[in-house]
Amino acid sequence: MSSATPPGWYPDPWGRAARRYWDGTQWTPQLSGEGGAGRPRLPGSARIYGDSIWLLALLPILSTATIWLMHVDVSSLTAYIRANEQLQASGGTPTTFYNPYSMFGPGYTVAVLLGLLLQATLIVLAYRDRQYLGRLGVQRPFHWAWAFLGAIVYVVGRSVVVHKVAAPRGYAPMWAAIATYAVALVSGGIWAAVLIVSLTQQFSTQLG
Repeated sequence: MSSATPPGWYPDPWGRAARRYWDGTQWTPQLSGEGGAGRPRLPGSARIYGDSIWLLALLPILSTATIWLMHVDVSSLTAYIRANEQLQASGGTPTTFYNPYSMFGPGYTVAVLLGLLLQATLIVLAYRDRQYLGRLGVQRPFHWAWAFLGAIVYVVGRSVVVHKVAAPRGYAPMWAAIATYAVALVSGGIWAAVLIVSLTQQFSTQLG
């Protein structure tokens, strides 16, 4: 191997593994998996955490925050119920159609649009992160398409793959994602409780 050969993974000249890392001037101790079945290990100095993976790990917080923009006002529903009661009392035919979206204000539309934007951002970040790992030399990085199932799915899968080639490193984004996901669940639970209390009070006041 000449000094003009660029750094990279090449067949191990000593046959101890499928490939060995050439740093541009000499062979290093970095080897691929035994028998060539595993992914080649990354050099210890490899920067395995790019900006995209940390943004992905924090994304669940932003996703849950959008639900706090929604406010439910049941006045249109209670008016519908009262109108039907009056029709029935007078022998008329009750109205059979009610648009449930009338209970939601503009915050609902904003939350939906932000949710779609965050989903698109999630896919783009996963794609960029996979490209980043490819440039580092990670073979068969976790595919970005798994991000369609959620940020935490991609982050966990990515962490497992990176840990295999950079142990003991690789799991930090996964733990960060799990922590933010737990916070998001708590936030969602609080929002649901607040919503139930609000709906109960509204129905009690308006239909009392």
